[in-house]
Amino acid sequence: MNHDSGDTQVSIPADFVYKSRVAAATLAIFTGTFGGHRFYLGQWWGIFYLLFFWSGIPTLIGLVEAIVFLANSQHSWNEKYNRGLPLGNEKVAVVVIFACVIPVMAIVVFSILAAVALPAYQDYSSRVQVAPALGIARQMQVGVEDYYYQHQAWPADYADLGDYPLPQSKYIGEIKILDGTIYVTPAPSMGIDGQIINVPRNTDDGIRWSCKESTVNSRYLPVDCR
Repeated sequence: MNHDSGDTQVSIPADFVYKSRVAAATLAIFTGTFGGHRFYLGQWWGIFYLLFFWSGIPTLIGLVEAIVFLANSQHSWNEKYNRGLPLGNEKVAVVVIFACVIPVMAIVVFSILAAVALPAYQDYSSRVQVAPALGIARQMQVGVEDYYYQHQAWPADYADLGDYPLPQSKYIGEIKILDGTIYVTPAPSMGIDGQIINVPRNTDDGIRWSCKESTVNSRYLPVDCR
């Protein structure tokens, strides 16, 4: 097959499919998360974009690649993606329009990612801050259980535990025991409202604990405390 490029007759292989840099840039913007532009260019490694799409990184890479595609001259683009054939004459105006659209799209994409990622990160951060309180509450369970087995009654307060060590942590504001129930309050610097509350119950199978009465936001608690 022949193609008339200006004054030159260009012989085009029958299996040749022209790759447009504007089309590739468009796909990089809108489907870069899934590697759509790489599959369009016949590059199998676009599959890596699919594997890591959840991280948001392929989206950012796609936006950068769109800029790189549009920055290529028609000649260098053809050399790299069109077997060096002197084909296509994509208008500068189109390239300029896309160059203007990309920053807008980038802002939109970043805004969406921030709207999704920020609350998730805040929840994760709060769960990490609550973890020390959960751990200390479980440490105190041992002292309460030992007291119950010795006296067949729940300790009225921490003083009843005698020499049982009181855990210390910069993450903890207060630890209380009232009739066997353990109350652990995160330190004010943690910015976590409420308490971790562990309530004991004597059963035929031994002492069982429940943290479902905790007043910390349930989003920051493990499933068994909700």
